[in-house]
Amino acid sequence: MSGEAAEVEQGEETGEAFTLSLTSREKSGTTSARNFRKQGYIPAVAYELGKEAIPFLLNAREFYKQASRALTSQVFTLGEGVEALTGRKVLVKEIQRDGLKGNVLHVDFLLLEEKRPSLVTVPVVVTGEAPGVKNQGGVLTTACRQITLLAPPESIPEEIVVSVDALGLGDRIRTKDLELPEGVRLKSSPEETVANVIAGRAAKLGEGEAGSEAEGAEEGEAEASGAE
Repeated sequence: MSGEAAEVEQGEETGEAFTLSLTSREKSGTTSARNFRKQGYIPAVAYELGKEAIPFLLNAREFYKQASRALTSQVFTLGEGVEALTGRKVLVKEIQRDGLKGNVLHVDFLLLEEKRPSLVTVPVVVTGEAPGVKNQGGVLTTACRQITLLAPPESIPEEIVVSVDALGLGDRIRTKDLELPEGVRLKSSPEETVANVIAGRAAKLGEGEAGSEAEGAEEGEAEASGAE
């Protein structure tokens, strides 16, 4: 390998696949890491429980491009460049950034083993139109933006989509109500509220008007009885 790092070819993206090409890293330490970053690389490691982490380099431009499109639960495939890592699936576990400019300084990846579940954080996306909002004047509130799941690599969802099309006034959806892929378990609190429809100003006004009308009707009946 000429210099501190060999040239990295652009990773390939096929459909929804996210593939990162790698370069082996022989030197470590703050000075070497700084030099790598000046050359357009990001120092990184990939590890799995009970085994020593494997260091390598990422093409900074490629990583920024793919990371900008990726969700928190995105599974990346490691391409050629480091024999022990070629073809392995990984999750980003930690990104160290420059406190001033926000540039990525280092990336930690977790190596995934086929059929072995890992803890992942997955975004929750709320879709649809709640009848409680459209017909009953309620207000839709969403409190849960992401959940923690235990899932094998082949079943990790990019996101969990929640429909509120059947949500009436006073109804709510909790994390325990979410439909998860087969083999995936919820690790977040099962009672956490994802979405609910609460009484809005229009609903409260409607209730107030209905109450006033009822009181007026009762008063009218009382006056009529007194007149008799």
